[in-house]
Amino acid sequence: MHDFFQSEELDIIKKNMELFYKITEINCMLINDTGDMIFHEGELFNYCTKFMELTGDNSPCSGAHLYASKQSESLGESYIFFCPGGLVHITSAIVIGNVFRGALVAGPVQMNITDPYVIDNLIKVYNIPISARGILQSYYKITPIIAPEKVRYIANLLHILTKDIVGDQKYELKKKKDFYMEQKIINENIQEIKEEENISEKTYPIELERELSGKVRRGDLEGAKAILNEILGYILFKHSGNNDMVISYIIELVVVMSRAAVEGGGNFEEIFAQNIKFYQTAFSTQSMEELCVWIIGVLEKFTELAFKLNKDNVESTHVIKKALQYINQHFDTNISLDEVAKHVNLSPTYFSRFFSKETNMKFSEYLNMVRIEESKKYLLDLNYSISDIAVMMGFSDQSYYTKVFKTFENISPGKYRKMYN
Repeated sequence: MHDFFQSEELDIIKKNMELFYKITEINCMLINDTGDMIFHEGELFNYCTKFMELTGDNSPCSGAHLYASKQSESLGESYIFFCPGGLVHITSAIVIGNVFRGALVAGPVQMNITDPYVIDNLIKVYNIPISARGILQSYYKITPIIAPEKVRYIANLLHILTKDIVGDQKYELKKKKDFYMEQKIINENIQEIKEEENISEKTYPIELERELSGKVRRGDLEGAKAILNEILGYILFKHSGNNDMVISYIIELVVVMSRAAVEGGGNFEEIFAQNIKFYQTAFSTQSMEELCVWIIGVLEKFTELAFKLNKDNVESTHVIKKALQYINQHFDTNISLDEVAKHVNLSPTYFSRFFSKETNMKFSEYLNMVRIEESKKYLLDLNYSISDIAVMMGFSDQSYYTKVFKTFENISPGKYRKMYN
Protein backbone atom coordinates (compact mmCIF):
# COMPACT_ATOMS: atom_id res chain seq x y z
CA MET A 1 0.00 0.00 0.00
CA HIS A 2 2.95 2.32 0.71
CA ASP A 3 4.87 1.48 -2.49
CA PHE A 4 3.81 4.74 -4.14
CA PHE A 5 5.85 6.66 -1.53
CA GLN A 6 9.53 6.05 -0.86
CA SER A 7 10.50 5.31 2.73
CA GLU A 8 12.29 8.68 3.05
CA GLU A 9 9.17 10.47 1.83
CA LEU A 10 6.97 8.56 4.26
CA ASP A 11 9.26 9.48 7.14
CA ILE A 12 8.88 13.18 6.34
CA ILE A 13 5.12 12.81 5.84
CA LYS A 14 4.65 11.07 9.21
CA LYS A 15 6.79 13.64 10.99
CA ASN A 16 4.84 16.54 9.49
CA MET A 17 1.47 14.91 10.16
CA GLU A 18 2.45 14.45 13.80
CA LEU A 19 3.56 18.10 13.97
CA PHE A 20 0.26 19.24 12.46
CA TYR A 21 -1.79 17.16 14.89
CA LYS A 22 0.18 18.27 17.96
CA ILE A 23 -0.28 21.94 17.04
CA THR A 24 -3.90 21.90 15.88
CA GLU A 25 -5.36 18.82 17.60
CA ILE A 26 -7.11 18.13 14.30
CA ASN A 27 -7.01 14.64 12.84
CA CYS A 28 -4.90 14.29 9.69
CA MET A 29 -4.71 11.40 7.24
CA LEU A 30 -2.62 10.53 4.21
CA ILE A 31 -4.46 9.32 1.11
CA ASN A 32 -2.94 7.86 -2.05
CA ASP A 33 -3.65 8.76 -5.68
CA THR A 34 -6.90 6.76 -5.68
CA GLY A 35 -8.29 8.34 -2.51
CA ASP A 36 -7.60 5.38 -0.19
CA MET A 37 -6.35 6.19 3.31
CA ILE A 38 -2.79 4.96 3.95
CA PHE A 39 -2.58 5.99 7.61
CA HIS A 40 -3.73 8.75 9.92
CA GLU A 41 -2.53 10.84 12.85
CA GLY A 42 -5.01 11.20 15.69
CA GLU A 43 -8.07 9.09 16.39
CA LEU A 44 -10.62 8.67 13.62
CA PHE A 45 -13.84 10.47 14.48
CA ASN A 46 -16.72 8.23 15.47
CA TYR A 47 -18.97 10.29 13.22
CA CYS A 48 -16.88 9.55 10.12
CA THR A 49 -16.52 5.87 11.01
CA LYS A 50 -20.26 5.48 11.56
CA PHE A 51 -21.16 7.40 8.40
CA MET A 52 -18.90 5.21 6.25
CA GLU A 53 -20.26 2.10 7.93
CA LEU A 54 -23.87 3.13 7.23
CA THR A 55 -23.18 4.03 3.58
CA GLY A 56 -21.13 0.86 3.02
CA ASP A 57 -19.91 0.20 -0.51
CA ASN A 58 -21.65 3.38 -1.64
CA SER A 59 -19.66 5.56 0.76
CA PRO A 60 -18.76 8.79 -1.06
CA CYS A 61 -15.99 9.79 1.36
CA SER A 62 -12.85 8.62 -0.45
CA GLY A 63 -14.13 9.97 -3.77
CA ALA A 64 -14.81 13.36 -2.19
CA HIS A 65 -11.36 13.44 -0.58
CA LEU A 66 -9.72 12.58 -3.91
CA TYR A 67 -11.72 15.20 -5.83
CA ALA A 68 -10.84 17.92 -3.30
CA SER A 69 -7.18 16.89 -3.40
CA LYS A 70 -7.18 17.25 -7.18
CA GLN A 71 -8.62 20.74 -6.72
CA SER A 72 -5.73 21.49 -4.38
CA GLU A 73 -3.30 20.24 -7.02
CA SER A 74 -4.87 22.47 -9.68
CA LEU A 75 -4.83 25.58 -7.48
CA GLY A 76 -1.35 25.00 -6.09
CA GLU A 77 -2.55 25.58 -2.52
CA SER A 78 -4.62 23.96 0.23
CA TYR A 79 -8.34 23.47 -0.42
CA ILE A 80 -11.15 23.76 2.14
CA PHE A 81 -14.29 21.74 1.43
CA PHE A 82 -17.44 20.25 2.89
CA CYS A 83 -17.39 16.47 2.91
CA PRO A 84 -20.47 14.36 2.00
CA GLY A 85 -21.16 14.03 5.73
CA GLY A 86 -21.63 17.79 6.07
CA LEU A 87 -18.38 18.58 7.88
CA VAL A 88 -15.40 20.71 6.91
CA HIS A 89 -12.11 19.19 5.77
CA ILE A 90 -8.87 20.68 4.45
CA THR A 91 -6.67 18.99 1.88
CA SER A 92 -3.25 19.74 0.41
CA ALA A 93 -1.98 17.78 -2.58
CA ILE A 94 1.36 15.96 -2.59
CA VAL A 95 2.93 16.36 -6.04
CA ILE A 96 6.41 14.91 -6.53
CA GLY A 97 8.17 14.98 -9.89
CA ASN A 98 5.06 16.55 -11.49
CA VAL A 99 3.08 13.45 -10.47
CA PHE A 100 0.10 13.54 -8.09
CA ARG A 101 0.98 11.05 -5.35
CA GLY A 102 -1.84 11.71 -2.91
CA ALA A 103 -2.69 14.30 -0.28
CA LEU A 104 -2.91 15.21 3.36
CA VAL A 105 -6.53 15.55 4.48
CA ALA A 106 -7.26 17.26 7.81
CA GLY A 107 -10.56 17.23 9.67
CA PRO A 108 -13.37 17.02 10.31
CA VAL A 109 -14.32 20.33 11.97
CA GLN A 110 -17.26 22.68 11.90
CA MET A 111 -17.00 26.38 11.03
CA ASN A 112 -20.44 27.35 12.33
CA ILE A 113 -22.84 26.32 15.06
CA THR A 114 -24.25 22.82 14.74
CA ASP A 115 -26.90 22.51 12.01
CA PRO A 116 -29.76 20.37 13.36
CA TYR A 117 -30.96 19.45 9.85
CA VAL A 118 -27.70 17.98 8.54
CA ILE A 119 -28.39 14.46 9.81
CA ASP A 120 -31.99 14.41 8.52
CA ASN A 121 -30.73 15.43 5.09
CA LEU A 122 -28.08 12.70 5.08
CA ILE A 123 -30.67 10.07 6.01
CA LYS A 124 -32.73 11.05 2.96
CA VAL A 125 -29.84 11.34 0.51
CA TYR A 126 -28.04 8.10 1.46
CA ASN A 127 -31.05 6.03 2.57
CA ILE A 128 -29.63 5.65 6.06
CA PRO A 129 -31.94 3.83 8.53
CA ILE A 130 -33.86 6.30 10.69
CA SER A 131 -32.79 4.28 13.73
CA ALA A 132 -29.23 5.60 13.22
CA ARG A 133 -30.36 9.21 13.55
CA GLY A 134 -29.67 9.49 17.27
CA ILE A 135 -26.12 8.11 17.23
CA LEU A 136 -25.15 10.21 14.19
CA GLN A 137 -26.62 13.31 15.81
CA SER A 138 -24.66 12.76 19.02
CA TYR A 139 -21.38 12.19 17.16
CA TYR A 140 -22.03 15.22 14.94
CA LYS A 141 -22.61 17.54 17.90
CA ILE A 142 -19.20 16.80 19.46
CA THR A 143 -17.24 17.67 16.29
CA PRO A 144 -14.99 20.64 17.20
CA ILE A 145 -16.13 24.10 16.06
CA ILE A 146 -13.39 26.38 14.72
CA ALA A 147 -13.78 30.00 13.59
CA PRO A 148 -13.58 30.40 9.77
CA GLU A 149 -10.58 32.76 9.95
CA LYS A 150 -8.67 30.21 12.05
CA VAL A 151 -9.53 27.45 9.55
CA ARG A 152 -7.73 29.51 6.88
CA TYR A 153 -4.59 29.70 9.04
CA ILE A 154 -4.78 25.96 9.65
CA ALA A 155 -5.09 25.42 5.88
CA ASN A 156 -1.97 27.53 5.33
CA LEU A 157 -0.10 25.47 7.90
CA LEU A 158 -1.10 22.23 6.19
CA HIS A 159 0.11 23.63 2.86
CA ILE A 160 3.46 24.68 4.36
CA LEU A 161 3.98 21.19 5.77
CA THR A 162 3.07 19.65 2.41
CA LYS A 163 5.59 21.88 0.63
CA ASP A 164 8.23 20.56 2.99
CA ILE A 165 7.32 17.06 1.78
CA VAL A 166 7.45 17.84 -1.95
CA GLY A 167 10.72 19.80 -1.77
CA ASP A 168 11.62 21.59 -5.03
CA GLN A 169 8.18 20.75 -6.40
CA LYS A 170 6.83 23.64 -4.31
CA TYR A 171 7.93 25.99 -7.10
CA GLU A 172 5.68 24.14 -9.54
CA LEU A 173 2.80 24.51 -7.08
CA LYS A 174 3.48 28.24 -6.84
CA LYS A 175 3.47 28.50 -10.66
CA LYS A 176 0.09 26.77 -10.75
CA LYS A 177 -1.27 29.10 -8.09
CA ASP A 178 0.05 32.18 -9.94
CA PHE A 179 -1.42 30.89 -13.21
CA TYR A 180 -4.82 30.36 -11.57
CA MET A 181 -4.81 33.82 -9.95
CA GLU A 182 -3.77 35.66 -13.11
CA GLN A 183 -6.46 33.89 -15.13
CA LYS A 184 -9.03 34.71 -12.46
CA ILE A 185 -8.16 38.42 -12.58
CA ILE A 186 -8.14 38.55 -16.38
CA ASN A 187 -11.50 36.79 -16.56
CA GLU A 188 -12.94 39.27 -14.07
CA ASN A 189 -11.72 42.14 -16.26
CA ILE A 190 -13.32 40.54 -19.32
CA GLN A 191 -16.60 40.20 -17.45
CA GLU A 192 -16.49 43.88 -16.46
CA ILE A 193 -15.98 44.85 -20.11
CA LYS A 194 -18.95 42.70 -21.14
CA GLU A 195 -21.16 44.50 -18.64
CA GLU A 196 -20.25 47.95 -19.96
CA GLU A 197 -22.57 49.84 -22.27
CA ASN A 198 -21.56 50.48 -25.90
CA ILE A 199 -19.05 47.64 -25.88
CA SER A 200 -18.63 47.70 -29.66
CA GLU A 201 -17.44 51.31 -29.49
CA LYS A 202 -14.82 50.64 -26.86
CA THR A 203 -11.34 51.35 -28.22
CA TYR A 204 -7.91 50.13 -27.18
CA PRO A 205 -7.06 51.71 -23.80
CA ILE A 206 -3.93 53.58 -24.89
CA GLU A 207 -4.10 55.66 -21.71
CA LEU A 208 -3.51 52.49 -19.70
CA GLU A 209 -0.30 51.89 -21.65
CA ARG A 210 0.96 55.26 -20.39
CA GLU A 211 0.07 54.31 -16.81
CA LEU A 212 1.77 50.95 -17.27
CA SER A 213 4.96 52.65 -18.45
CA GLY A 214 4.96 54.98 -15.46
CA LYS A 215 4.58 52.17 -12.97
CA VAL A 216 7.35 50.11 -14.61
CA ARG A 217 9.69 53.12 -14.48
CA ARG A 218 9.18 53.58 -10.76
CA GLY A 219 9.26 49.90 -9.79
CA ASP A 220 5.58 49.64 -8.80
CA LEU A 221 5.17 45.97 -9.73
CA GLU A 222 1.78 45.41 -8.09
CA GLY A 223 0.29 48.51 -9.68
CA ALA A 224 1.75 47.57 -13.06
CA LYS A 225 0.30 44.05 -12.81
CA ALA A 226 -3.18 45.43 -12.16
CA ILE A 227 -3.02 47.65 -15.24
CA LEU A 228 -1.49 44.96 -17.44
CA ASN A 229 -4.26 42.53 -16.49
CA GLU A 230 -6.83 45.17 -17.37
CA ILE A 231 -5.26 45.62 -20.81
CA LEU A 232 -5.09 41.86 -21.32
CA GLY A 233 -8.77 41.62 -20.45
CA TYR A 234 -9.57 44.07 -23.24
CA ILE A 235 -7.34 42.27 -25.77
CA LEU A 236 -8.78 38.82 -25.05
CA PHE A 237 -12.34 40.15 -25.12
CA LYS A 238 -11.93 42.01 -28.41
CA HIS A 239 -9.83 39.44 -30.24
CA SER A 240 -10.84 36.09 -28.76
CA GLY A 241 -10.13 33.34 -31.29
CA ASN A 242 -7.70 35.46 -33.32
CA ASN A 243 -4.39 34.26 -31.90
CA ASP A 244 -2.25 36.21 -34.37
CA MET A 245 -3.90 39.46 -33.32
CA VAL A 246 -3.53 38.66 -29.62
CA ILE A 247 0.17 37.87 -30.09
CA SER A 248 0.65 41.16 -31.98
CA TYR A 249 -0.81 43.09 -29.08
CA ILE A 250 1.31 41.13 -26.61
CA ILE A 251 4.46 42.00 -28.57
CA GLU A 252 3.42 45.66 -28.54
CA LEU A 253 3.13 45.49 -24.76
CA VAL A 254 6.62 43.98 -24.54
CA VAL A 255 7.91 46.97 -26.52
CA VAL A 256 6.08 49.42 -24.24
CA MET A 257 7.47 47.81 -21.09
CA SER A 258 11.03 47.50 -22.44
CA ARG A 259 11.02 51.19 -23.42
CA ALA A 260 9.79 52.09 -19.94
CA ALA A 261 12.54 49.96 -18.41
CA VAL A 262 15.18 51.88 -20.39
CA GLU A 263 13.62 55.22 -19.43
CA GLY A 264 13.65 54.08 -15.80
CA GLY A 265 17.40 53.60 -15.88
CA GLY A 266 17.77 50.04 -17.12
CA ASN A 267 20.71 48.98 -19.27
CA PHE A 268 19.72 49.23 -22.95
CA GLU A 269 21.86 46.31 -24.16
CA GLU A 270 20.59 44.02 -21.41
CA ILE A 271 16.97 44.94 -22.09
CA PHE A 272 17.41 44.57 -25.86
CA ALA A 273 18.85 41.07 -25.34
CA GLN A 274 15.86 40.19 -23.19
CA ASN A 275 13.51 41.47 -25.90
CA ILE A 276 14.85 39.02 -28.46
CA LYS A 277 14.24 36.11 -26.07
CA PHE A 278 10.75 37.39 -25.28
CA TYR A 279 9.76 37.70 -28.94
CA GLN A 280 10.86 34.14 -29.64
CA THR A 281 8.86 32.83 -26.69
CA ALA A 282 5.75 34.82 -27.62
CA PHE A 283 5.57 33.34 -31.12
CA SER A 284 6.24 29.80 -29.91
CA THR A 285 3.58 29.78 -27.16
CA GLN A 286 0.35 28.12 -28.33
CA SER A 287 -1.97 28.68 -25.35
CA MET A 288 -3.31 32.23 -25.02
CA GLU A 289 -3.80 31.67 -21.29
CA GLU A 290 -0.15 30.69 -20.87
CA LEU A 291 0.87 33.67 -23.00
CA CYS A 292 -0.98 36.06 -20.68
CA VAL A 293 0.67 34.56 -17.60
CA TRP A 294 4.01 34.62 -19.42
CA ILE A 295 3.81 38.36 -20.06
CA ILE A 296 3.29 38.93 -16.34
CA GLY A 297 6.71 37.32 -15.89
CA VAL A 298 8.07 39.66 -18.60
CA LEU A 299 6.66 42.60 -16.65
CA GLU A 300 8.40 41.42 -13.49
CA LYS A 301 11.72 41.15 -15.35
CA PHE A 302 11.47 44.61 -16.93
CA THR A 303 10.44 46.17 -13.62
CA GLU A 304 13.54 44.65 -12.02
CA LEU A 305 15.73 45.96 -14.85
CA ALA A 306 14.21 49.45 -14.60
CA PHE A 307 14.50 49.66 -10.84
CA LYS A 308 17.53 47.56 -9.99
CA LEU A 309 17.93 46.44 -6.42
CA ASN A 310 20.75 44.48 -4.83
CA LYS A 311 19.55 40.89 -5.36
CA ASP A 312 22.46 39.51 -3.33
CA ASN A 313 20.91 40.91 -0.16
CA VAL A 314 17.45 39.34 0.07
CA GLU A 315 16.54 41.16 3.27
CA SER A 316 17.43 44.58 1.82
CA THR A 317 15.43 43.86 -1.31
CA HIS A 318 12.41 42.84 0.77
CA VAL A 319 12.57 46.05 2.84
CA ILE A 320 12.84 48.30 -0.21
CA LYS A 321 10.02 46.54 -2.04
CA LYS A 322 7.85 46.86 1.07
CA ALA A 323 8.66 50.58 1.26
CA LEU A 324 7.97 51.15 -2.45
CA GLN A 325 4.63 49.36 -2.22
CA TYR A 326 3.62 51.46 0.78
CA ILE A 327 4.58 54.70 -0.96
CA ASN A 328 2.68 53.74 -4.11
CA GLN A 329 -0.43 53.00 -2.04
CA HIS A 330 -0.32 56.19 0.07
CA PHE A 331 1.32 58.80 -2.19
CA ASP A 332 -1.87 60.93 -2.22
CA THR A 333 -1.80 61.39 1.55
CA ASN A 334 0.46 63.53 3.71
CA ILE A 335 2.98 60.68 3.74
CA SER A 336 6.36 61.24 5.40
CA LEU A 337 9.73 59.53 5.56
CA ASP A 338 9.12 58.82 9.26
CA GLU A 339 5.85 57.05 8.42
CA VAL A 340 7.43 54.78 5.81
CA ALA A 341 10.43 54.09 8.06
CA LYS A 342 8.06 52.97 10.81
CA HIS A 343 6.23 50.73 8.30
CA VAL A 344 9.47 48.86 7.50
CA ASN A 345 10.66 48.87 11.14
CA LEU A 346 13.71 51.10 10.65
CA SER A 347 14.75 54.37 12.25
CA PRO A 348 14.08 57.43 10.02
CA THR A 349 17.77 58.34 9.83
CA TYR A 350 18.90 54.85 8.85
CA PHE A 351 15.99 54.39 6.45
CA SER A 352 16.80 57.67 4.67
CA ARG A 353 20.41 56.58 4.01
CA PHE A 354 19.35 53.02 3.23
CA PHE A 355 16.68 54.11 0.72
CA SER A 356 19.08 56.46 -1.10
CA LYS A 357 21.78 53.80 -1.29
CA GLU A 358 19.46 51.07 -2.61
CA THR A 359 17.44 53.18 -5.11
CA ASN A 360 19.95 55.88 -6.07
CA MET A 361 17.42 58.59 -5.23
CA LYS A 362 16.22 60.39 -2.15
CA PHE A 363 12.92 59.47 -0.54
CA SER A 364 11.41 62.83 -1.50
CA GLU A 365 12.53 62.38 -5.12
CA TYR A 366 10.86 58.99 -5.40
CA LEU A 367 7.67 60.22 -3.74
CA ASN A 368 7.47 63.16 -6.13
CA MET A 369 8.13 60.91 -9.12
CA VAL A 370 5.20 58.69 -8.08
CA ARG A 371 2.93 61.71 -7.62
CA ILE A 372 3.87 63.21 -10.99
CA GLU A 373 3.31 59.91 -12.83
CA GLU A 374 -0.08 59.45 -11.17
CA SER A 375 -1.11 63.01 -11.93
CA LYS A 376 -0.72 62.49 -15.68
CA LYS A 377 -3.90 60.42 -16.03
CA TYR A 378 -5.90 63.19 -14.35
CA LEU A 379 -4.37 65.82 -16.64
CA LEU A 380 -5.99 63.96 -19.54
CA ASP A 381 -9.41 64.49 -17.93
CA LEU A 382 -10.55 68.09 -18.41
CA ASN A 383 -13.05 67.73 -15.59
CA TYR A 384 -10.16 68.21 -13.15
CA SER A 385 -8.45 71.57 -12.75
CA ILE A 386 -4.69 71.63 -12.30
CA SER A 387 -5.10 73.00 -8.78
CA ASP A 388 -7.48 70.13 -7.96
CA ILE A 389 -4.96 67.61 -9.27
CA ALA A 390 -2.17 69.16 -7.21
CA VAL A 391 -4.16 68.69 -4.00
CA MET A 392 -5.30 65.17 -5.00
CA MET A 393 -1.68 64.10 -5.48
CA GLY A 394 -0.62 65.34 -2.06
CA PHE A 395 1.12 68.59 -3.09
CA SER A 396 0.71 71.66 -0.91
CA ASP A 397 -0.39 73.89 -3.78
CA GLN A 398 -0.51 74.25 -7.59
CA SER A 399 2.68 76.30 -7.74
CA TYR A 400 4.79 73.62 -6.06
CA TYR A 401 3.14 70.89 -8.15
CA THR A 402 4.00 72.79 -11.35
CA LYS A 403 7.60 73.27 -10.23
CA VAL A 404 8.05 69.54 -9.48
CA PHE A 405 6.28 68.54 -12.71
CA LYS A 406 8.68 70.67 -14.76
CA THR A 407 11.64 69.07 -12.94
CA PHE A 408 10.58 65.60 -14.09
CA GLU A 409 8.96 66.32 -17.47
CA ASN A 410 10.66 69.55 -18.64
CA ILE A 411 7.24 71.03 -19.43
CA SER A 412 4.39 72.43 -17.33
CA PRO A 413 1.28 70.42 -16.44
CA GLY A 414 -0.74 72.75 -18.66
CA LYS A 415 1.41 72.06 -21.71
CA TYR A 416 1.33 68.32 -21.01
CA ARG A 417 -2.46 68.50 -20.92
CA LYS A 418 -2.57 70.27 -24.29
CA MET A 419 -0.23 67.69 -25.86
CA TYR A 420 -2.65 64.83 -25.20
CA ASN A 421 -6.03 66.55 -25.53
